[in-house]
Amino acid sequence: MMNCRDLKQRLHAWLTGLDELPGLYVVGGTVRDLLSDKAPADIDIVCHGAKVVAGRLAALHHAALVVMQKKPHQPCYRVVDRQDSADYLDIAELRGPTIEEDLRQRDFTINAMAMKIDRNFSFSMVIDPFGGERDLKQKSIRMTNSGVFTDDPLRVLRAFRFAAEGFEIEAATMQALASSSALLAQVSVERIMAELFLIFRTAQSCRIITALDGHGILGQLFPEILPMKGCLQNGYHHKDVWGHSLLVLEQVEHILNHLEDYFCETSAAVCQNLGTGERSSLLKCAALFHDIGKPSTKGLKQGTGRISFTNHDQAGAELMTLIAERMKLSNQAQTFLVRLVKEHLQPLFLSVEGVTVAARMRWFRKMGDEVIPALILSMADVMSSRGPESGEEYRQNFVSWCAQMARDYFASIRKILERPRLITGHDLIELGMEPGPGMGEVLDQVSEAQDNGAVTSRDEALAYARELLMP
Repeated sequence: MMNCRDLKQRLHAWLTGLDELPGLYVVGGTVRDLLSDKAPADIDIVCHGAKVVAGRLAALHHAALVVMQKKPHQPCYRVVDRQDSADYLDIAELRGPTIEEDLRQRDFTINAMAMKIDRNFSFSMVIDPFGGERDLKQKSIRMTNSGVFTDDPLRVLRAFRFAAEGFEIEAATMQALASSSALLAQVSVERIMAELFLIFRTAQSCRIITALDGHGILGQLFPEILPMKGCLQNGYHHKDVWGHSLLVLEQVEHILNHLEDYFCETSAAVCQNLGTGERSSLLKCAALFHDIGKPSTKGLKQGTGRISFTNHDQAGAELMTLIAERMKLSNQAQTFLVRLVKEHLQPLFLSVEGVTVAARMRWFRKMGDEVIPALILSMADVMSSRGPESGEEYRQNFVSWCAQMARDYFASIRKILERPRLITGHDLIELGMEPGPGMGEVLDQVSEAQDNGAVTSRDEALAYARELLMP
């Protein structure tokens, strides 16, 4: 963890050698984190002539100079050590003639504090014109001025992001936030999604997502959720589609926060599978949208009058594709989200008595390492279905089955799936098959036969492939 001494050493290494040391201030999140005994994510500095100072530092250290847009209309110059990309300074132009004026233009009091860097690379007392240190201790989010949200509407989401980290939004700030939330339409989707995923990364994101929904902000960002509200379901459910989806998010979060309780000795492998944050955040997002296809597929079964949602998984995947594209998520993130929505029912189908090992292996091969988040999503889905037709024993048995599948995956299934194929596409060509999409299907069928033990050698695989290719 970087403390004041570590920060002083970093600044000494970077700033030594400047002909003259201009008025430099460490500001914002760096000061907030230091006062909270947290390791600062960045070293944020402001000064007059930021572009010139950053350029001189880059030249002095043969470092890379990257122009960033961390805030609207305020370029930030990142000076990065070419040998260590984690070692960098962010230098921005001082807004106004004084540091006090700069701080006045920041969002919340906890971010409106500064420390001046002196000749010895030490710090004088904290410059705190708005009581940020007091609010930090009281875990309070308070705006610095009445124009905070109109100046940058993304601060609406940022306030909730701090709330997800244990802060309370002060009443006047909440009122100003609510009256400005419609201005989020002016903000780029990239900035919006970045804040939302920071919320999802926290351990209590469901509480904040519910609050965003209660203020109408979530429906503004994702109008596709509006038909989910009031969309009643069958006897397996005790909530409408949207209420159920929020509960699934809550249950996913509970599982992620208590992996050892669900996966026991496999919990470390599950944690590693989910990664450092992005995959878990996407899993939470999938939980929120997994049933988004239900309103458009709602119907009544003939003869019984029972509510049904035929093919809602496929319809949901199509809607999820449109949302992910609109939100300009990476191709990898889009593929992950769409696959989870499309596959969220499969564990239910595969868990029933009579399903063959080959059918389960086929799904595991299809999903690969994404089988773990898919199992967690399905666990949370069933845990959240508490209607009169869904008994406690049924829910517990299914959750136990999913946990066992995860254990089996890490203990044996993954090793089976990672075995090299017994034959390749080149072998199929030699057997007379024309190159094309069908080649992959044949190879997959041979691999499935290998998975279930019907094929155990290269000669047997070639013989099986010949059978498949026979007219």
